[in-house]
Amino acid sequence: MNALQEEWTENPPLEIIKTGLPPIVDASDFLSSREPEPRHLVDGVLHQGSMLVLGGGSKSFKTWTLLDLALSISHGQQWLGRDTTKGKVLYINFEIQNYAWQKRIAAVASAKGIQIEPGAIKLWNLRGHASDFGSLLPEVTSQTKESDFALIVVDPIYKMYGNLDENKAGDVAALLNGLEALAVNTGAAIAFGAHFSKGNQSGKEAIDRISGSGVFARDPDSILIFTRHEEEDCFTVESILRNFSPVEPFAVRWQFPLFSPDHDLDPAKLKQSNAGRKREHDPRKILKAIAHTTAEKGISVSAWARSVDMSRQTLSDYLPEMRKEGWIATSGEGTSAVQFITVKGKEML
Repeated sequence: MNALQEEWTENPPLEIIKTGLPPIVDASDFLSSREPEPRHLVDGVLHQGSMLVLGGGSKSFKTWTLLDLALSISHGQQWLGRDTTKGKVLYINFEIQNYAWQKRIAAVASAKGIQIEPGAIKLWNLRGHASDFGSLLPEVTSQTKESDFALIVVDPIYKMYGNLDENKAGDVAALLNGLEALAVNTGAAIAFGAHFSKGNQSGKEAIDRISGSGVFARDPDSILIFTRHEEEDCFTVESILRNFSPVEPFAVRWQFPLFSPDHDLDPAKLKQSNAGRKREHDPRKILKAIAHTTAEKGISVSAWARSVDMSRQTLSDYLPEMRKEGWIATSGEGTSAVQFITVKGKEML
């Protein structure tokens, strides 16, 4: 157990922890009284009381999109083409300076035709006051528990890391458990953005594009992944939803300061990695270098990169092409994923 987890265990800050565990119940009793479904804050995507993460690469407008979400829910307007249910929102801003934050809020409100209503959306501007989540979450809970918020946005999430290592599952699980407890204590949905790992993402499964521990991509109830489309200023949105029916991928177009759905674009056409730049390596030679290592248990991308003496990021730029050609296949997910050479790949060597 690391120091963050020890602190969390020794000094549990949230009342849900203090009340103890719920009892074991008989399934027949459990089913005898139906639990009402929480209201949809975003139709078919987000329940009140659940957790939402927006995944995207650098400069993918995550803060603008979270601000759009906050203003949409606080005023009952559509978000990314979906209906919302009106509810009070708290936006915790750790990053944007006040003068720039005012301009952003005014720009999004104007673009949506919103006249901001008193009491609809609250701002907690904490730039310069970020700390580790073990210190911050108790204060957030204290300030919000009696406020009847439908949604709490935490932006950016990394400002709550402290000494947390985003690549360690235990550290990330502790953070997300704390946010989940915040949702239970306040009854609000929690939303935050998560950044992609470096390099082109088009060859990865949507759930594997978020940087750091795989817990980031598996713990939240609703995940929206924004990946660059081949069309300039456009992104494909893929949804991973625990409690809703699947949502087909769709494309959005950035028109400052908002994303709008663009139904004329094919969401399958993601931006590829090597377009428009000189190739430095021969994919066949990269593949041949590990032909003898993948027969039984496969090889991780990191180990593969070491074997061909290149960075993991550089190797990752070539993997989409290899997958597209059918030369390699992936087994497993996240940090446990390994790469195998396929029959077609062996025939090509």
